[in-house]
Formats: sequence, structure tokens, C-alpha cells
Amino acid sequence: MGKRAKKIYKQNSYNISHSCPRAQARHTTKPNMSDIVQNGLSGNILLNDSIKTLEIWTDKISRKSTVTISVFNSSISTSFMNVITTRFVKCPVEFTVPPGNTISATIENAKSIIISGESSNILEGKYCLEICFAASS
Repeated sequence: MGKRAKKIYKQNSYNISHSCPRAQARHTTKPNMSDIVQNGLSGNILLNDSIKTLEIWTDKISRKSTVTISVFNSSISTSFMNVITTRFVKCPVEFTVPPGNTISATIENAKSIIISGESSNILEGKYCLEICFAASS
């Protein structure tokens, strides 16, 4: 019988730095489900030489909101779509949608959502938003 080999795995440590300030914890009470307002919004995207960026949503409510965004980039698009969601407290959320694909994200404290692409390309697609926030009492 041979000896059993023992493998030792080292755990790598990585330093991750953020340029955003740390948010202070807020103590809030959770609203009842009947006190939640949910709005849906959808539309088409067409970016080209004359329209390079499209702001599809800006927060106009004075309450904490959660936004779920789905972006579809058509297979006839000639480039990736860049989606940037700025937030009130934390770092922006940014993702890239390849042609022929859909990517979704749920973001708290969203401030605005902007879609952009490279200037010399034509981008077509669709977006869907679901905005949730607590109703005023």
C-alpha cells in the first residue's frame, strides 16, 4: 500500500479598494407589504451616431427605492451596451450587455440609470424596470 498524499490549499487574500465613502447604517422600520408601491416601466433602446447615451430613469421620489432593471441587447446590435446605475449612497453599479443577451440587476437607492454604447455603433434593444418604494402614511 502506498502513502496517501495530503494536499494543502492556501487561501488567497486580495485587497479590494473602493473610492466611495462608507455608508452609515440607518435604522428603519420595515413597512407592511400593503404599504409598498410597485411601478413598472419598459421601452425600446436605439443608440447611434446622433444618440450616444440614453437616461432611462431618474429618481424623483423622496423615499428609499429598489429598482430591478433588465436590459436586452438585440443580436443585430454591433456592440456591447453599457448600463450605469448611479446610487445616492454607495458606488455605482455598472454592467455590460453583449449583443443577443439580457442582463438583470436589482439595485437599492438608485438615483439614475443610463445606457450607452460606442459612438460608431448602432445598438438596439429593450429595457424593463420595476421600481418599489414605501408609500407615505
